[in-house]
Amino acid sequence: MESVTIPTRAFVNGSFLQKFTNKPVTLIGNVLKVSSDSKSVTMQTTDDQVVTVNFHEPIDSSLDGWVEVHGLAKDKGTVAGESYYNLPSSITDDFEKPQFNETVSLIYSLSNPLK
Repeated sequence: MESVTIPTRAFVNGSFLQKFTNKPVTLIGNVLKVSSDSKSVTMQTTDDQVVTVNFHEPIDSSLDGWVEVHGLAKDKGTVAGESYYNLPSSITDDFEKPQFNETVSLIYSLSNPLK
């Protein structure tokens, strides 16, 4: 059986993007605007930062609401998007942004015992 390596992605909010420059990240945010060419999305992250996600291919121009983006952090306000997933209202209606942000902060304030 062939082994498969699954790349790890760091869950981040807008404040942590800069710490993960050129690394794979997962970012959750609310879509503010899809560009006219449908290749970039402006979104507001869970900690109210505004981030631009640039994709190589056009995405659904009617994208709105909460999305999960997988991509490469480029700087404190930009992600090179690889994929995105619309989050259903069954998840986002009760989504607690402060608790999510606290969890992200806690994860990166602790040392990793598995290293």
